[in-house]
Amino acid sequence: MSETRTDLPAGSSDRRTFLKAAAWSAPVVAVAVATPLAAASAAEPLPAPGGGLSVWQGGTSVQTLTVVQPNRVQVNTGQTVGFNVFNADTGDTEPGGMYRSGVITVTVQWGAGNGVPTPASYRAEERTLNGWVRSGALPEPGVSGFVEYTLSGALNGADNVVQLPVLWLYPTAGGALGETYVNTSLSAQFLSEKTSGSRVP
Repeated sequence: MSETRTDLPAGSSDRRTFLKAAAWSAPVVAVAVATPLAAASAAEPLPAPGGGLSVWQGGTSVQTLTVVQPNRVQVNTGQTVGFNVFNADTGDTEPGGMYRSGVITVTVQWGAGNGVPTPASYRAEERTLNGWVRSGALPEPGVSGFVEYTLSGALNGADNVVQLPVLWLYPTAGGALGETYVNTSLSAQFLSEKTSGSRVP
C-alpha cells in the first residue's frame, strides 16, 4: 500500500531535506578559549640568595699608565661583572638566568687613604658607560672625588656578565701622576658589597 503526502506544496522538499539545507547555511560562530596569562610567560628570576650562595664573578680594576701621553689612571677598562649561585645541597652551580641581582651599583672614589695623607688633584673623564647610568654630575677637578653608577641588574651565570663603566683620571695639572688612593666598590640589591683599592702611582 502506498501513501501519498499532501501536506507539502508541489515542488517543495520534505522536512529532512529542509533541515539539512538549514544546517549548511547556518553562520559559523568562533569560540575563543581563554588561556591563563601565566602559561604564556616564563617565571620571573628569583632574588639572588644569601648565606654565601651568591658570589660575584669578575670585578673592578685600577690601571696606572705612565708610558703614554697623557699619563692617566684607567678605572675598570675591559672589566666585566656578574655573579654565580650555588646549590646549597649539592654545591653545584645553578643554571644561568634563574636568579637576579637587583639594581647593581658601582662607585669610584679617589683622594686620601691607604698611606696617602695629601693626595694630588685629579679630574675625571668618562670613556664609556656600557649602559650604566651616572648618579648626579661628575665631580669638579680636585684632591678628592666620588662618582656612582647604577645598572638595572643582571642574571646569574657566565652568559649574563656585563661590562663595567670605564672612568679615566688625569692629573689636573697634567704631566706626572700625583699620589692618590682610588677605591672602587660593587654592590647590588641582593648581593653583598665587594671593594678593592689601589694606591697611585
